[in-house]
Amino acid sequence: MSKLPFWSLRFGYFCHFSPKLKPFASGSLWFQHYCHFGPKVNPCRICLRKSCYFAQDFVDPDVHHRHISHLFGLFPGHTITLEETPELFKAAEVTLNNRGGSWMVNTTWKAASWARLHNSERAYQMIKHLFDLVDPENESNYEGGLYSNMFTAHPPFQIDANFGFSAAVAEMLIQSSVTDIYLIPALPRDKWRNGSVEGLKARGNVTVSISWSDGDLHELRLWSDDRENQRFTKTIHYNDMSVVATMLTGKVYTFDGKLRTVKTASL
Repeated sequence: MSKLPFWSLRFGYFCHFSPKLKPFASGSLWFQHYCHFGPKVNPCRICLRKSCYFAQDFVDPDVHHRHISHLFGLFPGHTITLEETPELFKAAEVTLNNRGGSWMVNTTWKAASWARLHNSERAYQMIKHLFDLVDPENESNYEGGLYSNMFTAHPPFQIDANFGFSAAVAEMLIQSSVTDIYLIPALPRDKWRNGSVEGLKARGNVTVSISWSDGDLHELRLWSDDRENQRFTKTIHYNDMSVVATMLTGKVYTFDGKLRTVKTASL
């Protein structure tokens, strides 16, 4: 495998972990080396074919290869976003289109990546592919799917997609950063017209429960039981609406489909 994906992972790790480690490890020698060399890792860039690659442009010998490690910044990282890096965001979509379908080891990663791109239809296609029933006697005829015992098939069996399924579905319903929460950003409204989910975790130790009806947000509940902070602030996004909410820990805040606070209760 090319070294490029691994450099992408390193860059993603640096961007994600260095702010969190600084308060605890700033005096250590290894962290000083980490901060010295981390910024020197080249970020992802756009190649001549308008797709997303890392560090340098080159002729890809297999543009349809299933691996997408060089898109770590899109998911699970946060260095490729619509708000901060719109051109890279577009290039990531080109890359995913080029990579096509997938065997199971990458199906859920691609589903979550399409969700980050707010493409509900492509994310749903990847999720639906997980449930293609595989005949264990003729595995070579399948590009992934599900055995009758509910184990995912690469083939053969790989646990990655079993674990990744819930993460991908969660990304379709809720996405978050340290400061923001995005509600049903990749909901396939014509497929999952009505539904609810409870107890998803957003970044910052915030618990989120939502329900939707006819494809539209019906109710949102947020709370945090963080004992180290008395209050927290989140910018909540839904469609074209955004509200900034400062809330007390230990309280459950209920919002309606217009992101208006309608109820507050103690945990």
